[in-house]
Amino acid sequence: MARALGNLSQFRDALKKRPMQRSERWEVSITLPTSLDVDRTSAEKDVVLFCEEVQVPGMVVENKEINLGPWKFYRNTNVGFLGQEINMTFLTDENWGLRSVFEKWIEACVDTTGKQVAYLDDISATIQIKAISLGGEGVPPGEIGGLAPVNKEWTLFECTPKVLNLVPLSMGTTSIVRTTLIVSAAYWESSDVPIAKGIEVNLGKDELG
Repeated sequence: MARALGNLSQFRDALKKRPMQRSERWEVSITLPTSLDVDRTSAEKDVVLFCEEVQVPGMVVENKEINLGPWKFYRNTNVGFLGQEINMTFLTDENWGLRSVFEKWIEACVDTTGKQVAYLDDISATIQIKAISLGGEGVPPGEIGGLAPVNKEWTLFECTPKVLNLVPLSMGTTSIVRTTLIVSAAYWESSDVPIAKGIEVNLGKDELG
């Protein structure tokens, strides 16, 4: 007779030795385009401090159906990066600082008057998402100012803004205003899946000799 491979006792023992990653223990940072006419240092610091919610990107394996007589088989053909819509939510201060930065970022991507589209190299950003440790036994403390160590990180490349969401204001509620930005990333790498070294994809401005 077949038997189960695990039990409650084994699960509890595993939790004692291996803490679970908490969904609220993370950090996100953005390297904004240098072409933006904003205080990049201040804006990038605000992103670290005020980002309330973010999504870790995914991957998808594309496959193709192959018919061999009456049988159907599926074979992998490609891999894709699920980074078309990464939602990021930020707390908003009274100066609407990050909201202003995101509005200028979108305006830099496509001119709001002439509708002229900018080059990708001029307006793309790099985003890092870090999963932070809870600390505890067997986990080394942070080396700089007691900062918590990072368990895993993801880096999103060629990120551009896609949607700056509507912000509801109401006399019937008392809460902090949230700003939600949806960005698109061409590809990403993680601490486990690095991008291929020696391969450079340049989709920016052509060099004119």
